[in-house]
Amino acid sequence: MKMRLILILASLIPVLASGESATGSQGPPVLSPEDLENYQFNNPVKVKPAKIKDLNVGQKFILDSNRQNIKDLMIRRLGIVTIKQDMSDLKKIQQAVDRKIIRNDDVEQWQALGVVFGDVLSQELGLHWISYKDELGVSKALRWKKTENYVFPVTMLSKRVQFREKIDVFAIFEKIKLDIVAFKRYEQLHGRI
Repeated sequence: MKMRLILILASLIPVLASGESATGSQGPPVLSPEDLENYQFNNPVKVKPAKIKDLNVGQKFILDSNRQNIKDLMIRRLGIVTIKQDMSDLKKIQQAVDRKIIRNDDVEQWQALGVVFGDVLSQELGLHWISYKDELGVSKALRWKKTENYVFPVTMLSKRVQFREKIDVFAIFEKIKLDIVAFKRYEQLHGRI
């Protein structure tokens, strides 16, 4: 039985290497980078554009509640009294992460900490909070001016916790800053601002 299976597999190697399936039909095409760039799909996916609005009163209330929850938590657990929404908060956020003041399974608190992180991004990088609605639902996001450039800080930390990634708040900030500088430059070069 083993010998027969080996012979069958050996007879398929030239066929599979040629891109044909065992039934003789062609497999997926092999495309060069240039071909891939110009490839036309038979049935392109139609994506509805996201709906962008200013935050409504309820969304503003939720963000303010998140900020207050984190402020209360930092007062109780770390003795930190002020959150300034500037670069000095990154050290406080990192301290909260390092001292594990939020349980890993407490998604709401991690997302509240993401709001505080988002406030730093907003203040330092010139972004503003908006409501972003797409086929997946409504999210609170940061936007630069009236462009189509968004950052989603609310889930930024909770997702890293979910996937057991190390959280380095300063490195995350610097990476986002580089991305934002790049898209600001792109928008300026193309006269979109």
